[in-house]
Amino acid sequence: MENNEEEKVEINEKEENQINDNAPAVNDPEVKSNKKIIIIVLAIIILLSAIITIILLSSNNNSEEKKEEPKEEEKEKLKELPLPEVTGGERGKLGIDKNINESNIDEYLNRSDSVYRDMRMLDDPATYEKIGGDRFLSGYIKGFEVVPLPYLIPVDGLPEEVGKTYSGKTLFDIDEEGNYIPNYEESMSIIEELFPKDKVIFLMCGGGGYAGMTKAFLVSLGWDETKIYNAGGFWYYDGNNKLEVTKTENGFDFSDVPYHEIKFDNLKEIVREVKIPIYIDDKYYNNNIGKGIEKFSILDYDGDLRAFNEGDPRWEKAHQGLLDEALRFAKYIDEMMDNRESFILSVYPTETCFSDAGPNFNTNMSIFAIDNNLYFYNIGLLVYKQTNIYKQIKYAPTVIIVYKGKVLAYLDAESDEDSKCASSQEEFNKWITKYIHAKK
Repeated sequence: MENNEEEKVEINEKEENQINDNAPAVNDPEVKSNKKIIIIVLAIIILLSAIITIILLSSNNNSEEKKEEPKEEEKEKLKELPLPEVTGGERGKLGIDKNINESNIDEYLNRSDSVYRDMRMLDDPATYEKIGGDRFLSGYIKGFEVVPLPYLIPVDGLPEEVGKTYSGKTLFDIDEEGNYIPNYEESMSIIEELFPKDKVIFLMCGGGGYAGMTKAFLVSLGWDETKIYNAGGFWYYDGNNKLEVTKTENGFDFSDVPYHEIKFDNLKEIVREVKIPIYIDDKYYNNNIGKGIEKFSILDYDGDLRAFNEGDPRWEKAHQGLLDEALRFAKYIDEMMDNRESFILSVYPTETCFSDAGPNFNTNMSIFAIDNNLYFYNIGLLVYKQTNIYKQIKYAPTVIIVYKGKVLAYLDAESDEDSKCASSQEEFNKWITKYIHAKK
């Protein structure tokens, strides 16, 4: 039995030695080489995984970016615009476009790359009914916003039968060389906001004239003419986007009209040194320097009229003569306004005036003119009431400074501030020299 046990032990020891002989040694070079290979393989797998992850993330991001760019897709869907091309005939004289106008403007509405402007006034002083139009903005095309041209620049050249449009304050004026110059510090920024340079601009009005003037104005200021279309006039539009303005007993309700109001009183006016030729009537100074307008005061004629009884036929004849004279002189004033001339107008008071400031206004104006070798027009109330200026300034007595056909400044006899100009020559001189350049 003992021998058997010893044999078993011996056999086990041999097997163990055999196993140990077959196992690689820890410091065996072959073992070390295998470990390096395993490490390299693992590193390669990790690197490949990282690269694959980065590629997948990048692919997802590109996919998301494409999803977030609907604007590019929208641009591709926009109908291609033809270059602006002026049509022929009478419409071409207004600058109306040949390719995009009232007949097909509906095809070009609601574009994200464009703005739409209707250049009419809500209530235009010009009587466009006489040429088959409408002085009121009784309707407009959906998508268009109203920006009245006569508030932007002086408007001339309208058909004779419609008369004159608004002639008050404007964002820009025209200098002697025909260039547009800003009247307010904010003028250009307002125009840039209303007519963005990075947008296509579609213009309309009643018949196409205001739209054509607007395009010419913008191009003169540096806008790209290839991005501005004169789409014609609303009067000739018969599309599906017509919106009518609600009519009321007193006219129209414009409260829902998309209207850009220009509040001139909130703007900072650019004060320029105005060097204007000033004339006084030749009879007043008896020097024949004026332009044919003589001093015309109703006081002088009132004296003549009082010599007759009102029922006397001679009174009627004299009264009619006064009116004829008044209209003749008033026509001179209106013509100077229409011709964009500059002058000072002193409205002399009469017994029907509501203020005693008039004689002092007139006297202070006369003294200033004599001291500075200047000339001005002196008229009575009867003449003044026949002029177009009276429609704008219903004050008398007054002194009015007209610059290039527009009222630059005037005195209001009812104003406490202006009344100082009546009571003090010094105050009057301060006021008037803000607007004219007086040469000794």
